[in-house]
Amino acid sequence: MSKRFRRILFWVIVGCFLVAGFVALIYSFGYRLDSETLKFVKTGGLYLKTSPKVADVFLEGKKVTKGSSLFSSGIFIQNLIPKNYQLKIAKTDYFDWQKKIKIEPTFVNSFSYIVLLPKSPFKEKIYLATSTEEIMNFLPLENSDELLLETREKNRLGRFDILKIVNKKEGTATEIFKRKIASAENLDLLNKLIFEDNKPSRLIIPFYDKVSAQTTFYLWDRLEPAKLTNLSQVFSQYLAAKIKKIIFHPFEESKFFVETTKKIVIFDSDRGEISYLLANNPLDFVLSGGNLFWVEKDGSVYSYNLILKSTSPLAIIEEKNLEIGRLVVSSNSEYTAVLLKGGKLFLIQGGQPPKILSEKAEAFVFSFDNKKVAYLENGRLKIYFLEDLIQDITKKAGEEVILEELGLDSASNFSWYKNSFHLMIQTGEKTFFAEIDDRDKINVFNYQFGSGRYLFGKEGIVFRLAPSFIERINLIIGE
Repeated sequence: MSKRFRRILFWVIVGCFLVAGFVALIYSFGYRLDSETLKFVKTGGLYLKTSPKVADVFLEGKKVTKGSSLFSSGIFIQNLIPKNYQLKIAKTDYFDWQKKIKIEPTFVNSFSYIVLLPKSPFKEKIYLATSTEEIMNFLPLENSDELLLETREKNRLGRFDILKIVNKKEGTATEIFKRKIASAENLDLLNKLIFEDNKPSRLIIPFYDKVSAQTTFYLWDRLEPAKLTNLSQVFSQYLAAKIKKIIFHPFEESKFFVETTKKIVIFDSDRGEISYLLANNPLDFVLSGGNLFWVEKDGSVYSYNLILKSTSPLAIIEEKNLEIGRLVVSSNSEYTAVLLKGGKLFLIQGGQPPKILSEKAEAFVFSFDNKKVAYLENGRLKIYFLEDLIQDITKKAGEEVILEELGLDSASNFSWYKNSFHLMIQTGEKTFFAEIDDRDKINVFNYQFGSGRYLFGKEGIVFRLAPSFIERINLIIGE
């Protein structure tokens, strides 16, 4: 080997070393060669978190991972060339989740709330009506083995409207309330019940008597299931005004909040003592945490702190002839929503003027994280962001995501899924599970379970009341 050849070989090796070192260096800084432009570009990443965890990921039709592990919190795909990709998450016997995504340099695009639903959810009949009863309404209780039922039953003495708690595990039924009714009458007692909690330990049953045109409030206690206490009779000894509403005190068992035509009072049933709140002609009131909220006839909105025993003005609703359809406070007590009977929906946050979310709202519900409120308006479901959100999707307070083309109407029923990034919706015989991530298309899964009355549980459970049975459907678990 000649000296000249050795010199050339040396410089070739040095050159290769420098090129390799340069490539290694720019790779270490996150650069990759773009095969389309033949230029080195800064890469980005993709983070995915799916439920169920074991799922396959495809980018541009190519599987890029064997799937997330049962024990990992998510999937991180790095060193992606910046451009648009078609992303698909798939699992056998589940609906595919798909979205067009954009990868940007030095940025990790995150999708932390991907929920895949089985094509055939698990179903079970949890209650079968007897030959002599008709199920009018139902409510699953916090204890998954119990159902609160309102039934219409017929025997030789006539027709009766009955409230009862059924424990399907133990095969027992505890009657709470029973009244004789006309053949076509429905007392609709269950929708009017006031709960102490979701177990329930105690219930207040408002019963409207058409003959006397009076509402009587009865107290039922699980510890004495055969006994009904006539609260109206007890309170009338101390209150001259007509009672409109009674709810439980959250901290003291013997105390109740009582709304009359002119005042809201705290009544201690053990001591027979009454304390008055600074309420003047209240229209409605609700309890949230340790605070009581009410709206007065002139539109004034107040809160009362049960610990500090202080009253705070929140806002004034400037409306004539105020008629409240629904009053709800978020679980963190920060937001108050007032839906008027005409459809105008107000959002109130202490110290700020009321905001009109809609002129024609039909229903609404706060998310579990208290950062959003969903409301139905003219067949469209709107998600209003109560505060800035930088969590996968980026939204500013006051922005909205709109779910359209679902064929919804005023009778449609909807509720939040537990992660506050999905909604469960029912209209007619259709049930939808819809995300609120509007980056590209919004993934909506569609089922048809049949007609009936529907209720949703935050864990992804659908309860359906058919003519002769109650069915429990788990949207998250397949058959």
